[in-house]
Amino acid sequence: MHYSEILIYVGIFFSLYLANFIFLTFLENKERVFESKKIKNFPLVSLIIPCYNEAKNIERVLRSLLNLDYPKNKLEIIVVDDGSKDETFAKAAKIAKESKIIKVFQKKNGGKYTALNYGLKRAQGRFIGSIDADCYVEKTALKKALGYFKDPKTMVVTSTIKIAKPNTVLEGVQYVEFLIAAFLRKIFSFLDSVTVTPGPLSIFRKEVFETLGPYKKGHQAEDLEMAFRLQNANFKIAHAVEAIVYTFGEPKLKGLFLQRLRWRRGFLLNLGDYPQLLDFRKHGNLSFLFFCNIFGAFLSISLVSYALFKLLASFLEKTQQFLVAGFNFSFPNLSWFSLNTKPTFILGILSLTVFLIYLMLGKILTCDKSKLKGKTISYLVIYAFLNASWWVSAFASILFKKELKWK
Repeated sequence: MHYSEILIYVGIFFSLYLANFIFLTFLENKERVFESKKIKNFPLVSLIIPCYNEAKNIERVLRSLLNLDYPKNKLEIIVVDDGSKDETFAKAAKIAKESKIIKVFQKKNGGKYTALNYGLKRAQGRFIGSIDADCYVEKTALKKALGYFKDPKTMVVTSTIKIAKPNTVLEGVQYVEFLIAAFLRKIFSFLDSVTVTPGPLSIFRKEVFETLGPYKKGHQAEDLEMAFRLQNANFKIAHAVEAIVYTFGEPKLKGLFLQRLRWRRGFLLNLGDYPQLLDFRKHGNLSFLFFCNIFGAFLSISLVSYALFKLLASFLEKTQQFLVAGFNFSFPNLSWFSLNTKPTFILGILSLTVFLIYLMLGKILTCDKSKLKGKTISYLVIYAFLNASWWVSAFASILFKKELKWK
């Protein structure tokens, strides 16, 4: 067997093994997918919006929060302008005049984590949430997220993030990616293995910060660092798949590349700060999924590199044939007996089926009604190449100690 076939078999086996693990977890917990309980006594909730140069977005997020199906006298909205150079502060202050529950502060630029900590010091709520300025929430999102705190062991609840109004091919790819992520994060929550408390609407019990301390820079990925710190303390993180928050996808390749480089670099560096999370004896499922993530990264790089090599070799071969013999039209034999029946082809079809099931479940669980055909095709064509490039860049930036600039 050629080494390339071994690599393909390993990749497919890994994918199907992990898929089987995920599906079994889903079947065992299918009655717990929607765990939110009805709230009778509404607690005071503080929502912190850290922002930097978000003049075009700040009104939208504030309007969505003011429109939440939640008692206004039990809601506190804290806007922290982290030294913006545009009209962010002025626009937020103008809206704040319309509602007493909005408080607007301005500070010198220090990074997102400093803005969050500035808000934490001023938050009065029993529950404290963070929400990015370029997001907006569904009307029932807060109620549904808070319903998970009926379990006294739950310390943090994350929400489902969806891409708002995807127009470009890249935004469509992100749309599909986030739907699958919604399903997987729900599965990981059953395994006590959620590894991020994302900026778009994560809700914390106040005692989390009293016990573990405020946000840290976390290699410019404070949401990852906080989740790793919570997991290290064995604090439970739940995922409210029915609590929906919308964010805008990166429309351009450069912006998407920088965002994903920051995420993957932050993942690796923060994991390096918490190596104890890889100890199976203390963090069984979480450790297993961390190893799967890292192994999957190397496997992705290897398979995509091999695919690119084969494409280049085929192109050079066809070019040589053309130069020697000229262009020759030939049509493939479309007979049924000419179909590829190699095990790798059949297993590849199974892997594709798994992906489509993930996507379908993500669509069902988030009550998504959009058409996905074009987005799915785009995802299948380019996502593997994009993902491999993000991982290569993340490993390279760490290896060569290259700092990443971020607002």
